[in-house]
Amino acid sequence: MDAKEKFKDVLLNKPHTILGKKGIEENAGFVQHVKTLLKAHKIVKIKILKNALHSMKIDELADTIAHKTDSYLVDSRGRTIILSKTPIDVK
Repeated sequence: MDAKEKFKDVLLNKPHTILGKKGIEENAGFVQHVKTLLKAHKIVKIKILKNALHSMKIDELADTIAHKTDSYLVDSRGRTIILSKTPIDVK
């Protein structure tokens, strides 16, 4: 399965993890959990709850998560983001 097919499969399925109200600042284990998921799946879908945003915008939070997990932000739709271990051109 190539990267584009894997992206489409992840896009259509349930999220791998959900970022809750603690956000990434108070929840140190979340970043490590996403790193573990990236090792196993290569592409990860994350749903972000409205309470997790605090004072950040969704784009800022997505970039922060991507930076802390050493991954690439592939797609952002609403409060759902998709991260990949390698850069993917989905267009």
